[in-house]
Amino acid sequence: MSVEELPGHFIEMTSSGKFPREDQDSEDGDSAALHKRPLTRHPAHIGDEEEDNEEVLVQNTPDSDYTKQTKKLQRELKWYFYTAIKFKNNQCFLHIVYLAIFVAQVIKVSTITTQIFKFGNDRSNFNSVVNRGHIALRHLFLKDWDATWETLPYPPSRGEFALYVVDDLTDAINFAVKSYFNAEKDAIGYYVRLPADTMVGNIEYFDFPGFSDDQVKFGIHIHERSFEIRNGLTETVDSKTGEISYDYSILREFEHLNLTQPIKKMLLTTLSFQLHSVRVYEKDVKARCLRINGKISFQDMDNNGQVNLELDTLTTRIKCAEMNFTSVIDQALDEASSAVGGAVIALTVLSLLITVAAVTCGIVLYWRTKAYMRKYFKQFYKPAVQTENDLPWREYAKFFRLWDILVFVGDILTLYGTIWIVFSGESNSWVLATLDAFTVWLGVGCLLSWLCLLRYFDFNFKFHLLFSTLYRAFWDVMAYLLCIVVMSMGFWVCGYIVLAPYHVKFKSPQTAAESLFTLATGDELFATLGYLETKKSGHSMIFWFSRIYIGIYVAIFTVLVINLLVAIFMGAYDEINKHYTTSPEERNLGPMEKALRKFLKTNTGKSNLRTSIYDLLRDENRRTAGEMSLKRELSKLVRISRTKKTVVLFKPTTLQAFLDEGDDVGRAMNCGCFKCVFVLLRNN
Repeated sequence: MSVEELPGHFIEMTSSGKFPREDQDSEDGDSAALHKRPLTRHPAHIGDEEEDNEEVLVQNTPDSDYTKQTKKLQRELKWYFYTAIKFKNNQCFLHIVYLAIFVAQVIKVSTITTQIFKFGNDRSNFNSVVNRGHIALRHLFLKDWDATWETLPYPPSRGEFALYVVDDLTDAINFAVKSYFNAEKDAIGYYVRLPADTMVGNIEYFDFPGFSDDQVKFGIHIHERSFEIRNGLTETVDSKTGEISYDYSILREFEHLNLTQPIKKMLLTTLSFQLHSVRVYEKDVKARCLRINGKISFQDMDNNGQVNLELDTLTTRIKCAEMNFTSVIDQALDEASSAVGGAVIALTVLSLLITVAAVTCGIVLYWRTKAYMRKYFKQFYKPAVQTENDLPWREYAKFFRLWDILVFVGDILTLYGTIWIVFSGESNSWVLATLDAFTVWLGVGCLLSWLCLLRYFDFNFKFHLLFSTLYRAFWDVMAYLLCIVVMSMGFWVCGYIVLAPYHVKFKSPQTAAESLFTLATGDELFATLGYLETKKSGHSMIFWFSRIYIGIYVAIFTVLVINLLVAIFMGAYDEINKHYTTSPEERNLGPMEKALRKFLKTNTGKSNLRTSIYDLLRDENRRTAGEMSLKRELSKLVRISRTKKTVVLFKPTTLQAFLDEGDDVGRAMNCGCFKCVFVLLRNN
C-alpha cells in the first residue's frame, strides 16, 4: 500500500502555504479559525491563553535541529512512498526514478513472456515426441492393442485392458518379447538396440498347499525371480536378406527356471527393456536422439483371474554422440533462444538488485522514523494522552511491502528456470519431467511478474480495486473457509467410504474430493446421480443414500456456501467503494469521529453543538457516567481554549499526517487541463 492510500490529514493552510498563527483568530471567527490554524494535538484542557500561545509558538518558532530533521525525514519518506504516477489537486506528479523502474519492469515482463512462450512450444514438441512414441510402442509390444484404448471417454465406456485365459497370457508375453527384439526390422520408426540395451524379466508368484506338486505344507509363500531374456529366445536368419528374426517362448524360460504351474501362481510379471531411437525434423535438418526405458507389466496381484496389461516408458533426450552419430546436428530446445534467455537473466538480476535496495531502504527508513518519533513525537503531534509517545505499529508495518516479496520470489523462480535453459538445456540429457518442472517455475515467476505490475496502477483506486477487495475480505473469508473445511471433510469421508466401490467419481479419496469440489461449483448433477452402478451394490440402501447425500451436499454448498462467500466479497467491495468515494480526510474513521469532523469543519457560525462540546470539556464538575464517557472520547479528538470558545481537531497519529506537512517539490509544466510535476529529488 502506498502512502497515498493512508488515512487523510486534517491540516489547513493559508493560500501562501504557511501555517497561520493562532493570535490572528478572533472569538467571533471560531469556525474560520478552524480552517486556518494548524490542527496540532494539545491536551484537552489548557490552563490559560498564555499557555496556548506558548504552545503555538513551539510549532511555528523555528527550531533548527527539529525543523531540519523533520523536513529531511519527510523528504526521504515521500521519496520512498512515492508512486510512479500520482494525481493530487489537479496536478500530475511523475516520479522519474519510479517511472524508470516501471519501464524496466514492463520490459522484463515482456521478455519473460516471450521466453516462456518459446520454451512452452519446445516442451509441447517434446511432449508430442514422447506421447506418440509411447503409443507406437503400445501398438508394437501389446498384443491386440488398438486405437480405441487410447481415447479418454467420460464416463469410461470400456473395461480394463486385461487377459483371462492362460494361452492369451503366454501369447501376450511372447508377443511383447518377440516384438522388442524385432523392433529394428518391423517397426516403421527408427529403433536400434545398442550393446547395452537388453530386456530383463521379473516374476512374482506364490506357493501354497493347494498345488499338488508343491512341497509347501503350511501357509502361503511369496517368491520373486529375475531372469534375462535368453533361454526362451530363438533366432532365424533369412537366407536371402540375412535379416535375423526372433521368436520366443515364456514356457521354455519357466522350464529353465524350474517353475511349475507358473501361470496359475503368477501375481506379477514385468519385462523391463531399453531401446534407442532417433527423430528427424525436416525443416531444421536436425535430429533428436532418444533413450527409451520401458516396462511391460502383467499384473494380477490378488490372483482373481484378471491380468491387466500396461506399458510404461521413460524417454530421455540424449546427445547423438552417445549413439555414435557424431556428424548429426542435435536438436534440443529448438525455439528457446539463448539471446532472449540472456536478456531475461540481465533484467531479472537488475530487478532483484532494485528489490533488495528497496527492502534495505525500507528497513533503514523504519529505524530512522523510529528514532525520530522517540525524540520528536510529542513535539510534532502534541498527543492528548501523555503516555502516547510513538506511532501505532500498523503505521510502521507500511515500511514492509508485500509487493517486494512477490517480486523477489518471482525473480528467483524466473532466474532459476532461465539459467537452466541457457546453460544446461542444450548440453545435458533430460526427460519430459525436467521440462515440466522448469515450466512450473517459469510459469509461476511470469505470473508473479505480471501481478506485480499492478502496484504501479494505484494512482486511482479503480485500477487496484480487485486487490483492495481481497485485502478487505481476507480474514472474513479465512474464518468462513475454516468452518467450510470442517463441514466438507465430513461429506468427503462419508461419500468416499460409502460410494467408492460403486461410483467412478468416488473411486479414491482424491477423486472423491475432486468430485465434491466440482459439484459445489456447478458440475453436472444428473450425470453424478446416474453414474452409480446400482447393480453391483449389495443393498438398495446405497441407491437411496447416494440420492439423499448428493442432494443435501448440493443444497448446502451450491445454494448456501457459495452464495454466502459471494456476499462476503460483495460486502468488502461495497466498503472499498465507500472508502474511496468519501473525501480523504474522512477515510478510516469511526462514525463518531467522521460526523464530528464533518460538523466542525463545515459549520461556519457558532452552534449549540460546538458550544456544548466546549462546555462539556471545559466543565470540571462531576457528570453522569454517559457524559463522562462522551467527554473521554471527545478529548481524544479535539482541544479547547479557556479564553476563547475555540474547538480545534487533533492531528491524527499517522505517517500520512506527518508527510502532508511537506510540499511536493519538482519541475512543473502545463499538460493541457492540469499541471505535470516531474519529481526526481525533493529539496526545500
